[in-house]
Amino acid sequence: MGTTLFVPFCPPDTDGGNIPMMERKQTVRHFLDEHVSEYVGEENRPVVEKKADEIMATGIKIKDAAHVASAILTHCDYFISTDKRLLRYATDEIRMVNPIDFVREWEGEK
Repeated sequence: MGTTLFVPFCPPDTDGGNIPMMERKQTVRHFLDEHVSEYVGEENRPVVEKKADEIMATGIKIKDAAHVASAILTHCDYFISTDKRLLRYATDEIRMVNPIDFVREWEGEK
């Protein structure tokens, strides 16, 4: 799969009580281990800040805007988040999805 995604966090460890969720989290963790390799360093700060300012103008908070800006600037296909408010951010520059929907889409492409 030629997909690039941005995840500003690692899926949290599960307590093992919900097997379907644990399997999904393991699938996401495996995908991240195998496919995620981008890093946005300090040298990119001015460009990230400029893009983040544009995103913040839509009501997104600064840290979230910086994460989305970093993902867009590294040409990611997906931005994965569990923040429902952030997932409502609309742009054709990146696909905003929650982890479960991403896994469903990814598994559908196999």
